[in-house]
Amino acid sequence: MKNIIFATCLAIGFGSVAQAQSVAINTDGSTAAPSSILDVKSTDKGVLIPRMTSAQRSAIAAPATGLMVYDTTFGGIYFYNGTAWTLLNNNWTNTGNAAAASDVLGTTNAQPLRFMSNNAVRGLANASGQLVWGATSPQNAGDLVSVIGSATLPFTLNGYSAQNGSGVWGEVLSASSTSFAAIQGTYNGSGTGNGVLGNYNGTNTSTTRAGVYGVVSQPTLASGGAGVYGFNNIASGNQRIGVLGAYSNSAFGIGVHGIAFGGSLMTGDNHVAVVGWRANNQNYSGYFNGNHVIANGTKSASVPTSKGNQLLYCVESPEVWFEDLGTAQLVNGEVEVQLDPLLLETVRIDDTHPMHVFVQPQGECEDLYVVHKKTGFIVKEKNGGTSNVKFSYKIMAKRFHFPDHRFGSDAVWGEGDTRKYSQVAPKKPIDYHEALKQQKEMDKNWKPIPNPAVTYPQETTEGANNRSSQKQN
Repeated sequence: MKNIIFATCLAIGFGSVAQAQSVAINTDGSTAAPSSILDVKSTDKGVLIPRMTSAQRSAIAAPATGLMVYDTTFGGIYFYNGTAWTLLNNNWTNTGNAAAASDVLGTTNAQPLRFMSNNAVRGLANASGQLVWGATSPQNAGDLVSVIGSATLPFTLNGYSAQNGSGVWGEVLSASSTSFAAIQGTYNGSGTGNGVLGNYNGTNTSTTRAGVYGVVSQPTLASGGAGVYGFNNIASGNQRIGVLGAYSNSAFGIGVHGIAFGGSLMTGDNHVAVVGWRANNQNYSGYFNGNHVIANGTKSASVPTSKGNQLLYCVESPEVWFEDLGTAQLVNGEVEVQLDPLLLETVRIDDTHPMHVFVQPQGECEDLYVVHKKTGFIVKEKNGGTSNVKFSYKIMAKRFHFPDHRFGSDAVWGEGDTRKYSQVAPKKPIDYHEALKQQKEMDKNWKPIPNPAVTYPQETTEGANNRSSQKQN
């Protein structure tokens, strides 16, 4: 009886027409589409399906495959696929979605997930998990994230922070034993760019603000380590520099500054290529281990005086000498002086390389003369004198490993007459203000002196083979 009443209502109220087991519900009397079992048509109404919470949906006993309900908890139409409830038309809307914990955005096959804007693919996540932006393929096969710039967007990856944190952070975790860096930069272009550029552009005026800052903090019990390490891996040629420091010549400055224990930053107005600073004259502000340490200019000691620190200059020699000075006294016209045993370990004294001894009497006598020995010398008074006069002496002996050195080419400056690469150094004033005035005037009128183009002898086959082996290793 209920079915008869329902059919009658459909026929009278909605103009229903049933043909070939199909049902049409409409107000215009049109027949159902041949492929549809139920054809509903309206211009001002919709179809309303059962509405329930997610808990109520899950409580439906033995749901039929294809059963549909509207889930009010998640705000979507769900259907039962025979195994589980599935969100119908699971699309992400442009206003956002109320996602479940199991919801994902992506592909279920080996096709990449592409991201588009303005009808162009801007990036993708490919099947292997690589994320590419700015292109449709990674720059290198091993890249997890590859960002590729363009002519209009040349800065590929930028991090900014206005908080108490870093704009960019890279970290190799403690479980790794890799020798690769947490952040690595490589320049492969044809310009004068850098692998890594650090630029301090803040407002702090501290003298220790830095474009690049390196620190070693672990492990605490191990020796060594460097805050900044520079290594040049080019295997031929010259001017291969591990670390290069320079500054703008519009004002005074320092190219490279090293601070040892108790030291500080150098002050004053001058141009300095390298500074090493250690307080209280302890240990070393600079240390060089090699056969030759070359200064193309004067070598000076800076000594404090009432008129400011003044320069005292070293005496130069074409040969390598060690010196020692002392005093002694004749006893009845004669005395033997033994040299310091430690000094003897540093010099070479023999018939081919005799030492030089200079004596100066400090009282009346018949003058003095010297008899050389291998470990010292004898001083005697002339004409058989028997005085007990005191005297001072100075000895010079050849340095142990450099007994035959005399001059020696400095290959840095090339062959031929190199005097054109030098210039007269004006006398430095004693007064500080005059010296500063002189320095500023020299900076103002500075003219570059050409450096020589050094050509080295042709490399031997053995040397070339050695370098080739180093490259392979």
